Amino acid sequence: VPDNGSTGFSLSHSFNQSVGSVSDRTVESGGSTIDNPAVDVANDGNEGRDPGVSVNLVSDNVNANEQITVEYTITTNETVGKSVEITGSVANEGVSTELPDRSYTVTAADDGGDDGNPDQPANAGDVTPITSDNPSPSENRGQFAFPGEDAASYTTADDVDGDVGNGATIFQGEEDITFRDADFNEVSPATLERTAGDNEGVTLSFPIPDDQAEGSYSDGTFSVTVQEPRVTTLEVQNNGENDVSGGILESDQDDATVLVEYNYEEAENIELTVEDEDGIDVTGEALDPGEDDNKNADSPPADGSTDDGIVRFELAPGNLDEGDYTFSVAGVEDFDSDDATQSVTTTISADQTASLSLSEDEAVQGSDTTFTIENSPEGEFHPVVIDESEFRDGVSLDQAEGVFRNVGDTVETGVADSSGPGASDISSVEYAYAIVEIDGGNGVGSVETQFLDDSSATVELYPSDGVTSIESHPAGVVLTTDDGFETDDEEDLDVIEGDISISSPSNSYVTGSEVDLNGTANEGIDEVAIYARDNQDYELVTIDGDNVVQTEGDDSFEETDVILSGDSLGNNILSLPGTYRIGVISAQDADSDGDDVPDSVLTTSEFNRGLSSQQSLRVLDTGLESSFVTYNGQIASDDAQITFSGSAPGKSDVVVAFVGPRGQAIAQTISVDDDDTFSEEDFTLAFRNAAGTLSEGTVSAHIISAGRDGTFGDGFSSSESDFANIIATGRTGTDGTDFSGNANTGDQVRELIIANSVDDTASDDLITTETFRLADGLTTIDTINSPVANNGTIEIQGQTNQRPDENVITVELLD
Repeated sequence: VPDNGSTGFSLSHSFNQSVGSVSDRTVESGGSTIDNPAVDVANDGNEGRDPGVSVNLVSDNVNANEQITVEYTITTNETVGKSVEITGSVANEGVSTELPDRSYTVTAADDGGDDGNPDQPANAGDVTPITSDNPSPSENRGQFAFPGEDAASYTTADDVDGDVGNGATIFQGEEDITFRDADFNEVSPATLERTAGDNEGVTLSFPIPDDQAEGSYSDGTFSVTVQEPRVTTLEVQNNGENDVSGGILESDQDDATVLVEYNYEEAENIELTVEDEDGIDVTGEALDPGEDDNKNADSPPADGSTDDGIVRFELAPGNLDEGDYTFSVAGVEDFDSDDATQSVTTTISADQTASLSLSEDEAVQGSDTTFTIENSPEGEFHPVVIDESEFRDGVSLDQAEGVFRNVGDTVETGVADSSGPGASDISSVEYAYAIVEIDGGNGVGSVETQFLDDSSATVELYPSDGVTSIESHPAGVVLTTDDGFETDDEEDLDVIEGDISISSPSNSYVTGSEVDLNGTANEGIDEVAIYARDNQDYELVTIDGDNVVQTEGDDSFEETDVILSGDSLGNNILSLPGTYRIGVISAQDADSDGDDVPDSVLTTSEFNRGLSSQQSLRVLDTGLESSFVTYNGQIASDDAQITFSGSAPGKSDVVVAFVGPRGQAIAQTISVDDDDTFSEEDFTLAFRNAAGTLSEGTVSAHIISAGRDGTFGDGFSSSESDFANIIATGRTGTDGTDFSGNANTGDQVRELIIANSVDDTASDDLITTETFRLADGLTTIDTINSPVANNGTIEIQGQTNQRPDENVITVELLD
């Protein structure tokens, strides 16, 4: 996919030796053929460069981001066995990219006849050549590599010296081979050199060392490729072709086999050895009668059912005693170490009963418990069952279906009624089940204990044979009641009730205040619900609008800065002063109707029956305290700033108001911090929409709280900001009350504030009031020590209404 910059595009292919003719050269870009592309061919190297093909395209030939396809055909009449390696690269805009290596080997020559079919080897006898994707002895060793040479020979079954032709693959550690060229002349291994890579130029040693570098070796006309001999797969398989290596093979599995996949089939047969626990060779007994203990993947059965590179040994496990057996494979001659060999151990069993184990004998209700099925053949499917009598009271059908988790080797979970798997109603359920596959020697599943009663629950394991051999519960079968079904094993799991508690709030709560809600909940509890109780039932307390609180990974739950009081259910209980019960319960236990939502109301018995705890909580009314900082009861008008602070438990905002002697007012909202306190330093006494400040004289300072209901007076104002606006701007209230400073004196405005808040009908508002004088700045000397000795100290005392931290008093002595 090239750029189409000015440098164009080029491809270069190099052959490691001369080839036949190169023809049918086409180049396409974006699916369109390029006319007369610049293609250069050097077949035999006589042109002064290595054999190969090169393609050069100018930028006009290609479009950016279009795929370029280069195709050419090599036609050869070369000697059978000749192997050609092709390497190359592409370049575009100065960037070169290596292409994948290609190669081909000449396997037959054209006989020149009309049909063009290749000749068979002249002296191949009755051997039928085998066609395969991998190199084989029929292609580059023995008579198939050297047709017409009676002396040529090769066998994979013994250590007789064999002849190897051009293009063969040989293996590290291989001995007893002779390299021969197309004329059957011997080729010395020392003349062959590594053609590429870090070991380029290294010669081939003989016998082939175990650490000979892998890759191609050539003298220019003759080449071989060195590989490491490997057994890539060794499996003992039962009748279903499931791998039971490391597991159990039942003795009645008369179609069992050993499957081997290896890469040195063209050099040697693979040999199977079977040993018992005492190390005694029992291969003859383990194999089917007449089965060879060594085979070659290039000698498949007549039906062609075995792929090249794969060998199967037919087993007769019924001939062996029960016990552990080691199955080993290796080359029949040179390849008997390292990756060229492999071993596995399998247990032969005549009468197998599966066993069940639990990860723990005791589990906290709500946690997950893992179970493991062992001593069962690979690929079998076992039902695991828990009877409905073990379920918690009040579980729903969906919850019963979740008693077993669909994890691990579990392939199906569900419930069964008196007709078999499935149920339409919880009342008809007989048991919950899981179908678990034996995979890798065992089967692993898990129980969700939150749906089980806090008692001892029995987990039952049923056998695979006669129950289910498929990945689902058999239809029309009820394991616990139908005749003929006995358990293989069973284990008891003690389910104990967990712990749950509230840590905060404790003892008391101020209605309307923000508080941290936290506590503990044991493992397995994902959600908790909060309830409040006055004298009768427990009512749900929503937390920031949610019915539940999520638990954390450290077995705790927490929500910060929440207001427990409110208008609905349990929140309403906590809105009025008094002493109540606050409780926490597992959200699962609070859902008695099975709709996955905690019930709005729980009776005392329903609450206590679940995993829950409760404690006393005293709800306190909102409060209000404040103090204003003045200097000798005054604030200097040229400063016109005042500092105040206080506390307002249960409130997030309060109103501060200042009323002057002529009915003028200043008011605004003040935020209350999380610790229920508020403070303002150097609050400026300035009008909102006009310059200046209050008239000098007596000023009243007020902090006003809307109380529990959040409303000032009997519906006069619904928020702190609205009430502050009415006072500060002098506008008319919602009931028509006129706060205009132009029409009212200071006393009248104060009376209006009180009448429409704390003194209104059924009001729970709170107010604090202080007075001070707003006066000219004044500093006076009250006392001075006299007489004063020469060079003595003068002590002066006086008073000021200026802010001390913002002003400096200068004393002057005049003669």
